[in-house]
Amino acid sequence: YTVYKIDDSFKINFVDEFADQWYLDGEPILMYGELSLSEKDYKQLIKDIKKTLKQSEKELDRPNYAIIKYSWVKDTVWVYWDKKAFSVTKSDIEYLNSKL
Repeated sequence: YTVYKIDDSFKINFVDEFADQWYLDGEPILMYGELSLSEKDYKQLIKDIKKTLKQSEKELDRPNYAIIKYSWVKDTVWVYWDKKAFSVTKSDIEYLNSKL
């Protein structure tokens, strides 16, 4: 995923990791999503990711996104929006903070 700051909002463009995998001539067809957040919501997203990473299993719903942590995956959460999702690990927090 990639984060862009545009004026006072943040856009996160990502490859949908929840999409069924299809191939064309042996190459995977990637599905993409975009999440747009205000600065306040973006900061909340970072806090929510940090908090959810510490849980063994959690589903946190917000108006603009959901964060899902599965018990069988120790170091990753998924940010879910518009039936699409991307994964975030603890090491990604530094990247997310660098965009503020």
